[in-house]
Amino acid sequence: MGKKGGQTTIKRQSAPLFWDIKRKEGRFIPKIHPGTHSKDHAYALGVLLRDVLKVVQNSKEGKNILNDGKIRVDNVPRYNPNFAVGLMDTIELIPSKQVFRLVPKDSSLLHPIEINEDEKHFKLVKIIRKNIVKGNKIQYGFHDGKTKISENMLQVGDSCLLKTPELEIAEHLKLSNNSLILITRGDNAGKLGRVQEIKEGTFSLPKRVIASFESKNLEIPIEMIMVIGNENENPRIKVS
Repeated sequence: MGKKGGQTTIKRQSAPLFWDIKRKEGRFIPKIHPGTHSKDHAYALGVLLRDVLKVVQNSKEGKNILNDGKIRVDNVPRYNPNFAVGLMDTIELIPSKQVFRLVPKDSSLLHPIEINEDEKHFKLVKIIRKNIVKGNKIQYGFHDGKTKISENMLQVGDSCLLKTPELEIAEHLKLSNNSLILITRGDNAGKLGRVQEIKEGTFSLPKRVIASFESKNLEIPIEMIMVIGNENENPRIKVS
């Protein structure tokens, strides 16, 4: 009889470089299943619980706690240890009543920070695409795979403060001069800055911004930033 389904593990040496794991301890590790975040910018939920948060000691314990519905991602129970969790996702540990958000920090793509209970229903998402759907309505696609049909006039590169799990847009954060941004990738991942200028893309160069932080300016592609606050505002939610 042939195999059913794809592989659920990968070799540890092949895991993304930012994964905070012991590469020589064991041979295999859970593989990310497609559906939400890119596999190059996410953790497998089972890996996050065992190797990063260290709330379970092994994969069996992780599967048990997931099967019991004791882990919520963006306020939705998740049961699959291969489920992808990434930028700005909230992970709620029901037994300990702890809530974490994944953010970039110190040049690392993803790092869990503990947040207050009252923030667990809110999440920042970046608009990466928009399409016209049936009824001449606009559907917006976010960086975490979620989509939303909205009458609001939003642009690719803007951010939204979503209320989860309803996916209600609580606030629109426009990419403009003086917007507060978070650098999400690269050597400066995790740093905050202010947009000084927006440069439109060309045939050979992507759309980018000139941002100021720590008394210097950097030119950064918009793929590597996320708007987290409007002019003269602090971050809308905790990101560091």
